[in-house]
Amino acid sequence: MYRPQAPALSSARRPRLRALLLSLALAAGAASADAQAPVISESQIKAAFLYNFTKFVEWPGEVFPSKSHPIAIGILGENPLVAELQAIVENRKVNGRTIVVTNVLTAADIVSTQLLFVGTEEDARFADLKSVAQDNAVLTVGESPSFAAAGGAIFFVQHNGKLRFQINMAAAERARLKISAELQKLATAVGRTP
Repeated sequence: MYRPQAPALSSARRPRLRALLLSLALAAGAASADAQAPVISESQIKAAFLYNFTKFVEWPGEVFPSKSHPIAIGILGENPLVAELQAIVENRKVNGRTIVVTNVLTAADIVSTQLLFVGTEEDARFADLKSVAQDNAVLTVGESPSFAAAGGAIFFVQHNGKLRFQINMAAAERARLKISAELQKLATAVGRTP
């Protein structure tokens, strides 16, 4: 895999990157000096990552029918991550848009989402639905090597005992998505797998 060279950050973008780093560090369960701090579950960490991904992806304009149309995050199948994600996005906005979280059960459901999370148990279904996601500019995020091999755009990996992510830029570009250089810098790997 190759790692593209990103341009130097402008002084206006540095605070945004610092905020992302802080949120991702907190989401990833960074060590706390307070021994009484609550333990953060892996599903809470994934939910926080999904929310933060929406801040650093640019979708084609036609994806949103209006400037106030919400960003829809779909979870393929029945998955407890829905409740975790709903708690995180409640009363929050990204670029002036509210965020809604839904279960995705059919190909028709994918069309109305901007981000689709695929749990390991849904990898086989994703292989059949991947083209629907790509054709509708949906950012796909998964958690297994088979998801990555099937052409998912972002996938979670364990790196040094912590949850991190890798980015397949070819998959994102096929879906007509622009992933910011800031997010690419935070990935453990950025590549182009056809």
